[in-house]
Amino acid sequence: MATTRSLYDILGVPQEATPDAVRKAYKRKALQTHPDKLPQGAPEYQKRLAEAHFRDVCTAFDILSDPAKRRVYDNGLNYLRSRAQHEEVQNKLARERQEWARQAEIRQKERMKARTEEMRATAQKHQENLHQAELRYREKMRMLEQQLQQSKEKMQKSGDAIRRASPAVDVTVNSRLSDADTYALAEDILKEMRKVNPEWETRRQAAMKVCQ
Repeated sequence: MATTRSLYDILGVPQEATPDAVRKAYKRKALQTHPDKLPQGAPEYQKRLAEAHFRDVCTAFDILSDPAKRRVYDNGLNYLRSRAQHEEVQNKLARERQEWARQAEIRQKERMKARTEEMRATAQKHQENLHQAELRYREKMRMLEQQLQQSKEKMQKSGDAIRRASPAVDVTVNSRLSDADTYALAEDILKEMRKVNPEWETRRQAAMKVCQ
């Protein structure tokens, strides 16, 4: 409809033109498009084109000059125009929906990108925390090893001094140290047994009360 000329377009008048305006427009267009206006020796295709234009002008006047025919034509013309407007509105809505979907897709991609970057940053921070914890653990173990080594060296120096002072005392000290180590080991075993089997500790304490 947007590319089709109406009868009003052919005569060059608006749709609300009066019958008198339609009649004047017809006379003017008929003089302009009449085949006799062509110069002598005009090509055949120009004659056929002029005849077609003249027939269109006559047809337009024949319909628009008759009130009944014009009313029927106007109804059809208005219907076609409203339909064309409706299709244009639908096309506009379709374009808007497509644009909205495109923008929504862009926003979704941006959210996914931000989420991915956030997860990557969180993972990197977690790795850094693990690395720092490992460094602290290694440093702590190094310090404990140093303290243990210093304790061993100190005990060794003390034992050497005692052995130089009295061999007999050295034997007694070594014996005492051995007994202390044995006692500590036994205590560690008992603690582990208590953790694994709490009922065993309860029965042990009950047995000790009976013995008392």
